[in-house]
Amino acid sequence: MSLPEPVVRADATDHYDRVLSCGLLPSDALCLTAVRGLSVGEALRRFDGLPGERRADLGEVNARSGGAHPDELPVVLADEVDGWVLLVEDNGWHGADREVLERLSAGTVAASAFWNVNFDSTLSLAHDGELLGAFDFVLRQERPAALVPYLEGLEFDDAHRMCAESLAFVERVSGVRLTEQWAAGPHFASVVVDLRRFRPSDPRQWLDVNEPGLLAWATTAREAEVRAAAEEVARTACAAAGVEPEATVDDVLRDHRRVMELRWDRAAPPDPDLDPVARLQAAVRQRDTEPVAEREVEARAHARAAVVALRADDPLAALVGGRYNAHQAVRLRQPRPRVPPQHAG
Repeated sequence: MSLPEPVVRADATDHYDRVLSCGLLPSDALCLTAVRGLSVGEALRRFDGLPGERRADLGEVNARSGGAHPDELPVVLADEVDGWVLLVEDNGWHGADREVLERLSAGTVAASAFWNVNFDSTLSLAHDGELLGAFDFVLRQERPAALVPYLEGLEFDDAHRMCAESLAFVERVSGVRLTEQWAAGPHFASVVVDLRRFRPSDPRQWLDVNEPGLLAWATTAREAEVRAAAEEVARTACAAAGVEPEATVDDVLRDHRRVMELRWDRAAPPDPDLDPVARLQAAVRQRDTEPVAEREVEARAHARAAVVALRADDPLAALVGGRYNAHQAVRLRQPRPRVPPQHAG
């Protein structure tokens, strides 16, 4: 399957500038991904989502994310338009990840535009399981050759319009416009189940910050001693969480899916038909209610992830994976900090 010819519409940047300016799409942080020729269910599976019949609009997703705070609730909306599936994340970045794009584009083509409030940004193009190029449009780095045909005339020199230009890039690749009606309407909604939350991005740095004494010991101890320490960590974590010290990646994935589903349900916005006082009271109850079942499942997921970490080739990585997940499991078994009520002075 070859790359599509660029579809250049003169009004594309103006269109997306209008959609962002009026609030139909979140302007602070967004990721838009388009993939050709897949069903919505298959696109969601490749995106680490859960295919199903749940539908929501961006307003509800934003409300549920706020209701889940301080816990994370990554959600993607997806729907098919003219042979392409559009996937939209409010304050998400999954579609900008290399591994995700390579999986999503297997046997086809995928493109994405991402930015956030920290001025991180990426335009990406992937084809047949390979990331062809990624371009930071805020820093205006050198444009990868594969992206150049789709970027002609997009200058990214106006801070107020560069995000709109990034969405025009996805339209040029797909030929599909994300309309006002699409942005405002309900679509298939799925939590994003990302197993990378069960490992620190920099294992050695995590151990150096959180347990420097253990790092100093592990770098001088024999490999067998480090392995034994990692196994003891995993056994202890599993005993505390009430699970057997045997687990697979699928076990962790199953638990994490359940956590995300429970969190989605917990973060449901109050009934809009309630009067303002009743809605506020419902929101306060939601905030102050301890999500016991959710946290128990999440603690079990981290305990099982400590077991999975034992399979790492590097004994230090096994130890760090175990300690990291044990720390998370302990945190989840403790009551959440309460937000003190504010009183008028």
